[in-house]
Amino acid sequence: MFIGLDGRPTQGRFTGDSTYWRGLIDGLSHINSGDEFIIYLDAHLPEPKFSISRNIRARVLHSANSRIWSGWTFPNAVRDDGIQVAHVQYTIPPRMLCPTVTTIHDVSFKRYPEFFSFKDRWILNRAVKFAKKHAARIIAPSDFTKSELVALYGVDPEKITVTYEGHDDQFRTMIGKEAVLAVAEKYGIESAYVLTVGVIQPRKNLHRLLEGFAQFKTAHPCEHKLVIVGKYGWMEAGLEKQIEDLGLADDVLLTGYVPYEDLPALYSAADVFVYPSVYEGFGLPPVEAMACGTPVITGNQASLPEIVGEAGLMVDPFDSDAFADALERVLFDRLLRAEMFALGLDQVANFSWDAMARRTLEIYHEIAEGAPVLVA
Repeated sequence: MFIGLDGRPTQGRFTGDSTYWRGLIDGLSHINSGDEFIIYLDAHLPEPKFSISRNIRARVLHSANSRIWSGWTFPNAVRDDGIQVAHVQYTIPPRMLCPTVTTIHDVSFKRYPEFFSFKDRWILNRAVKFAKKHAARIIAPSDFTKSELVALYGVDPEKITVTYEGHDDQFRTMIGKEAVLAVAEKYGIESAYVLTVGVIQPRKNLHRLLEGFAQFKTAHPCEHKLVIVGKYGWMEAGLEKQIEDLGLADDVLLTGYVPYEDLPALYSAADVFVYPSVYEGFGLPPVEAMACGTPVITGNQASLPEIVGEAGLMVDPFDSDAFADALERVLFDRLLRAEMFALGLDQVANFSWDAMARRTLEIYHEIAEGAPVLVA
């Protein structure tokens, strides 16, 4: 069977969408199924790095711009190559002639519209509504996201399949001391630290974590710094002013975007990882942190209870006092940290790119073999 994937997310910096795509491609490369996969790339974007095997190849497509690539060039290539099933994320090109699977990671733009620009809301809402009618199958990364698609868009639950995401092998407990020291020197980290990772945007809820961290530092004048890893997104221009206003100028380090290969050492050297997000469809950073053996504190909303389970300490993400209390518990209770270490390693065993790829391949075959396509 010939399967085509819109590979453009693999051509930029590592974000959640690109990590998912690369994990899926790597998992598919390990399966000896006899299927062939073509990853379609945009000539205007940087050359990606992903697993190439005898059954996976890349095809670079040229077009005048990204809109033409999506709406015309990509569907035409899929048709010409005899692709039997296509797989995209969110947006299905209207001219796609073969059955198409789409992965919808979350619908935060519907639940929290105030966190998104009008343009982004319009594009994403339109993509989900189109997928509701025209997708052969929708893949969701959690039961929570599936329930949101049903509740907010009226998607038939039989049309949605949940496939948990995974974590790369580089996220593990045995990170060399030399690598940890090199990364600490690279980013100017000179003391013990609390870590958070993610694109800096409103739903990541960093302002409440900063308030909680300021309260913690006032109650416990310790050496710990807060290291914030991630590029700036939308609507976060006031973050640095808040840091100044809270008196945290010397206690917070903003690294900006960090290359993917540096993340394992940053996770491993942190005393605790905090993920204060109010809405996640899956939440890869907590999984990566647990895989590195780092205790995890998260909000208790959306998919995070499902993904972190009993391994993490979960708090009300709208309560800055709760973050301060959780930091105190984890940082000053050695037995609790040891317990969270063990529970975290058990929990991440549930998340594998290979397992996700096998289930996704089953979906491709179900569709290609004439399984009913549900149209709500």
